[in-house]
Amino acid sequence: MQRIAFVLLAVMSVASVTFGVASAEGTKASGPLLGITGNVARFNGQTGQVSNVHQAFLGWDQGRSYGSSFSILFRNLAPIPMIHLGTKGRGKAEAISPGGIASGQGDEYLIALNAAIAVWGKGIYIRPMAEMNNASALWSGYLANGRPRDAAHSPANYRKAFARIYVILHGGSASAVNAKLGQLGLPPLSGGDLPVNPFPRLRIVWSPLASDNPRVPGNGAEQYYPGAAFVDVEGGDIYDERLTDTAPWQGLERLYSVARSRHKPFAVPEWGLFQLDDPTFVQHMCTFLKTHAATELAAFYESSPASIFDLESKPKSRSVYRGCITPLGGTLPDWAVVSAPKLISLTLTPGPASGPVPLNVQFSVVAQLSVPIAHWLVTFGDGAQIEGTGSPPTTLPHTYSQDATYHAVLIVYPSAPFIPDVARFLTSADVTAGTGASRPVSFAPTPTAGSAPLAVSFQTDLNVPAGVDSWQIVLGDGNTLQGNGPPPHFTGHTYKSAGAYHVLLIVNAAAGSRFLALANLVVAAPPAGKASGKPTGRVLLNGRRFTGGPIPYGSKLDVTHGTLLLTTETGTVLVYGKGVFAVFVLLRGTDNGKPIVELRLVGGNFAGCSRKLSVASKAKPKVIRQLWAKAKGQFRTRGRYASATVRGTVWLTADRCDGTLTRVNQGIVQVSDFTLKKKLLVHAGASHLAKKP
Repeated sequence: MQRIAFVLLAVMSVASVTFGVASAEGTKASGPLLGITGNVARFNGQTGQVSNVHQAFLGWDQGRSYGSSFSILFRNLAPIPMIHLGTKGRGKAEAISPGGIASGQGDEYLIALNAAIAVWGKGIYIRPMAEMNNASALWSGYLANGRPRDAAHSPANYRKAFARIYVILHGGSASAVNAKLGQLGLPPLSGGDLPVNPFPRLRIVWSPLASDNPRVPGNGAEQYYPGAAFVDVEGGDIYDERLTDTAPWQGLERLYSVARSRHKPFAVPEWGLFQLDDPTFVQHMCTFLKTHAATELAAFYESSPASIFDLESKPKSRSVYRGCITPLGGTLPDWAVVSAPKLISLTLTPGPASGPVPLNVQFSVVAQLSVPIAHWLVTFGDGAQIEGTGSPPTTLPHTYSQDATYHAVLIVYPSAPFIPDVARFLTSADVTAGTGASRPVSFAPTPTAGSAPLAVSFQTDLNVPAGVDSWQIVLGDGNTLQGNGPPPHFTGHTYKSAGAYHVLLIVNAAAGSRFLALANLVVAAPPAGKASGKPTGRVLLNGRRFTGGPIPYGSKLDVTHGTLLLTTETGTVLVYGKGVFAVFVLLRGTDNGKPIVELRLVGGNFAGCSRKLSVASKAKPKVIRQLWAKAKGQFRTRGRYASATVRGTVWLTADRCDGTLTRVNQGIVQVSDFTLKKKLLVHAGASHLAKKP
């Protein structure tokens, strides 16, 4: 069914990701994603649905040359936008034909959309020219009377247009994109390298009507299929136009079966009721979603007071929707949310790596992150540098004219700011020109590996041709050393936590020259400590009577009817339950980079907490489990709704029906209230209740 494009208003941000044919479905949601075209809040009020997908219908070039920008549109359609791309222009007439798209006439718009998707950096559906087997669509190959339209609208040109859209939106280098277009017999891209937007984050949907209109052989849905290599999600639109449930379900079943035969996930991007209240149709859709597990999306059309499809005038259908469809809604899948950029590959290889001066070097570059690269920088080690937007070129030439050993550094940035002191993804390579007797910059850590806490000394030697204005040492753990003039010959820093650290020396010299030096450190976790215990009374270790000795971390201990003196690498603690259920797991962890031993309460019967409490019960809430502790050293107890961190005190942690109580008899305890999401100090004689949400 043909839709009218509209403009949305709001505000937003953006970022993205590796071209390849979608051969997998990505991480699924817990149930089908439910979506809506129109007013999300109105539809929630009608059905109770949490709409994870919000659909908008755009005209050609909308979001670029007219209407709200892509960034505003995407934000207003969060959490998962679904964009239908049509071919109407600002004046509602056809702005471009499928043949025009296939020939590259629409590349400027597609390139802009590719960039906007990359900046968005989260899950998004794109539906290019849906319901192509419907004569009312401008991009359909057939008229309502069954006659074919002109060649520019033929199914063959539709297939080429769809494939071109797919290739450009998923992006890649100009050479890679043009190679794919060339294989399709299509003209090359009208532009340069593109950000990469991979499946599963970008999901391009091919979705015909469930029933061909007109029903002539040349207009069958399969005639418009561009090939599995150019479709991420297959789907079908279905509408109910007459009572009772006369919708073309056989057609939808056929589309589903064919999608599964091609190992594609399925979607119902549009379904709705034509000005009729037909609960049987809604129930049928509910059954379809329950029995067709590969259906990842169902988006209702539409919620708007002026629409014949709105559910407000359809109380029976609305009731079935609320009772059957709404409960099926899945949570956001992993592919739909922002994840921290990850390094896939980053190398800088000089060729040759040594030789007489002047030495002409071609640096080979391989750079790939889990998101598109927004900017890059190379410093060649002789004060010269070069940078650019997008991914770096695969080769970079440079000539070294002086005898020395040079340290070249490559940095790639997934997002702004594009300055070395916040760089996360970097690599380096050395080049020896001539004898290589000297180094403009020498930066050496000692040691380069060890266990935390690790004290490291950095020795810096400079032999740069110009004066030094300032320096920084970015230590890789969130700390930075810096100053004016040349750096000290020796500097030092202690790494408190385990990890692999990139340490970057930045020297800003006169005349705008810059020198970088990269060093790598590996800090291991401190050696695992040992715990031992001395029990009094009845103490169980992993369900068996404990008589004393070593206790492995991860063990379950029961001190309900006894006491246990624990000796660990962080100190000693006496724990007991005073006859109340007191079972905990002994764990190791860190607190601000320092080792800590955690006693995590487990078990207990909370079933009775859901019953309505009497006045007496409310006055004295029932304790389900508790743990008394008297410690010297670094320990933490953890209940259901709070944890308590101590350095030597006497305290109680009690999980009750109404929350987690921390009571302090001696010393000071830092309590983390999980419900309030804040930390507070509790002094001797006081207590804090982290209330059950």
